[in-house]
Order: sequence, then C-alpha cells, then structure tokens
Amino acid sequence: MYKAGIIAAITDLKDRTGSSRQAIKKHIEEANKGKAFANGMFLKVLKDTVAAGDLVQVKGSFKLSPEFKKAAAVSAGLSSSFELFVTSE
Repeated sequence: MYKAGIIAAITDLKDRTGSSRQAIKKHIEEANKGKAFANGMFLKVLKDTVAAGDLVQVKGSFKLSPEFKKAAAVSAGLSSSFELFVTSE
C-alpha cells in the first residue's frame, strides 16, 4: 500500500521540484480514508524506496528517478520517443 501510494502521490502531485514528505503523506491519507495509517511504516518505505533507486531525494522533496521512469515507460509499452523524452530530463 505504501510504496504504490507514494509513487501515485508523486505522480499525481506533478511538482517539478519534487513532492515533500508532508504532501505525499497527506495525499496517501486522503486516498485511503478509513484505513489505519502507520507513520513509522510510511517513513521506512520512503527511505527504502530511495535506497532502492526508485526515488531521488532532492533537499526535502522526493522525485521519481529517471531509471524508474524509464522502466515504467518500457513496461507500459510506450514508444521509444517517449523514452527519449523521459531520459533527457
């Protein structure tokens, strides 16, 4: 729930400079109303996702890594022109 929620939150927020931890947390809580939210688990998954290379931490914000974007584009079967656009960022 948390990793998918974090990636969905960053994608939905569409902040060019990255999304703050507070904004990601708020987005996940709003999307999953009625479910218990464990802050410690959220922080652990966020840290592990950065360590795995799926996210990049820029100051206090988090962005999807270029490698993760490229892998997502390839798995979605998008055209190579989109892959070139994603890798050029």
